[in-house]
Amino acid sequence: MEKIAVYWGCFTPTKQYALELSTRSVFETLGVQILELRNSACCGYPYRGVKPKLWLYLSARILALAEEQGYKYLLPVCNGCYNSLLKTQHFLKERKDVREEVAKYLAEEGLKYSGRTKVVHFLEYLHDYYGLDKIKEKLYSESRKEIKVAAHYGCDALRPGEIPRFDNPRNPTKFENLIEALGYTAIKDYPRKLDCCGAPLLAVNPELALKVDWLKLVNAASSGANLLVTTCEYCFEMLDTKQESASKVGGKPVSIPVMYFQQLIGLALGLSEKELGLNFNMSPVESILEKLKR
Repeated sequence: MEKIAVYWGCFTPTKQYALELSTRSVFETLGVQILELRNSACCGYPYRGVKPKLWLYLSARILALAEEQGYKYLLPVCNGCYNSLLKTQHFLKERKDVREEVAKYLAEEGLKYSGRTKVVHFLEYLHDYYGLDKIKEKLYSESRKEIKVAAHYGCDALRPGEIPRFDNPRNPTKFENLIEALGYTAIKDYPRKLDCCGAPLLAVNPELALKVDWLKLVNAASSGANLLVTTCEYCFEMLDTKQESASKVGGKPVSIPVMYFQQLIGLALGLSEKELGLNFNMSPVESILEKLKR
């Protein structure tokens, strides 16, 4: 059985239940055993701009726990956590003063950080580790070809580009490869494909955040997409749950089904809507479910 250590973060288990449900269900069905990271807490992502040292310590603590528990790889389901952990590894590698200060805080808990654990994105794991060919062999169906799917990577998955990522930050393709491995038609390029969903602006300028959200949704729909998929829970919350509010700000109605990519994989695996948390989706996913039943 394949194994992967998973870090759930804060937002997934407390609000975005569908992401945890679908991830657990998909991994179990694919024969991948989830190893739980014990004693974890927040990765510090919310503190990056106001308390950077606290952020670095909290993020380094997650990495140190993974090392202590013997995990070579760690998969954060949250894009924000993924970005936070990668950035922390970068700072600890490049800044000796930061590394020494963080080490003092970790030592109080009997922890050490050495950089041995590799942080792996969900898409990276499926594409590069589990294997694109294995996904296609198990799940491909020509019957899905008529459904056009647009991918939304999310900012934290790809940026900043100077820190090595799982895909090309300017021209990523792995998400689309995985979509096509299931048999769907991937819309490989559409206007504003790599734009932000607007979530980081929501607390300071909600109108602008919803306008950015609307532009993303409108462009995906205009490209001919029947479905928009993401792996990021912050992006999902904007794209799935705020379509009505975004339409009011944008001045033109927009309605497009949005799913977690884990949910789309789960459907290909024959998992039920309840097992995938599709009852939590607020966008019109029923249209896709009807197409898949034909």
